Amino acid sequence: MPSEEKKGVALEAIRPGIERFHAAVAKTAEQVRGLLTGTAGAADDQTAVLGFFARGKVNAERFSTFMPKSGRIDEASEAPTRAAQEVLDTLLARGDELYVLTLQDGDDLAGRVAERLAQIGRAFSAAHVVELAQRGEFRLEAHAGLLERYPFAQWSRAERSLAPGLVIDLPGSVFTPAMVVPFLDRAMKIVFVVEGDAPAAALARVVSPGVFVQQETGDAALEAFTAFQGTAVAALVPGDAVSFVHDPAAGETTYERFVSLTFPREVRKRSIGGISAAQQAEDYALLETLSVVPSPSGDAASDPAGKLSAWLLSQTDLASGG
Repeated sequence: MPSEEKKGVALEAIRPGIERFHAAVAKTAEQVRGLLTGTAGAADDQTAVLGFFARGKVNAERFSTFMPKSGRIDEASEAPTRAAQEVLDTLLARGDELYVLTLQDGDDLAGRVAERLAQIGRAFSAAHVVELAQRGEFRLEAHAGLLERYPFAQWSRAERSLAPGLVIDLPGSVFTPAMVVPFLDRAMKIVFVVEGDAPAAALARVVSPGVFVQQETGDAALEAFTAFQGTAVAALVPGDAVSFVHDPAAGETTYERFVSLTFPREVRKRSIGGISAAQQAEDYALLETLSVVPSPSGDAASDPAGKLSAWLLSQTDLASGG
């Protein structure tokens, strides 16, 4: 599948999150515009505005607390409120581009993701600025930075429930998905579109009990990823990588959650980017360990998976670091 088609598949996989976030931002922008023009109407049903995906999960008060009590804001509140409106309008105008992050060889994955989420988070900080302005508590020296960036670490639980998700297009040399683990909370969904030679099992390092994880080598769509109600990570990877699905809804034990797992015919024995052959072998071994059905004696070494893990590690020259 060509790269552009893969990005299209990835975008559609996070489309529900994008639409949920867009609806909230658009409604907030409409309310702020009403404050500035003095034509704002009564508060709408915020649950309906945020949409089906947010129902029962999002604290709608975040987007209704600054509904006007009168037809127009006072003069002191106008400047910060207008600045907040500009931020909201700018984010809406970026469309799908806001949710697609393109990396180059040598880029810092964690840093780039953090910065993009800080830009997306300006939608939430714009709401905070309007609230502060209406209460007469906005101070330029203390609060102006809120409209420049709003780091994910500062997002509230309700705000994290509105995370739109990201598509990350990157070369295999910087495919180190463990770097995004700090951002995997609440409704966050991330899809990696990996190009070129890549570590074959790197996504193993984000597997945890409540996170849906899918690494796909073929042309299959990501319906289960999209439908999963919670945090999810997927990667569209080259055909010589591992293909697997870890679905938290599939069972109580780890091995039950691996609903599919297929290894490539060729085992990697070379460094890719900054990922050594030894690290790649550990990723293979991790997948095998997690997916092994425990024997009554608990002796994994007697299981074929345990033997494969041991063989992979034995084939790696740990002393050379290569």
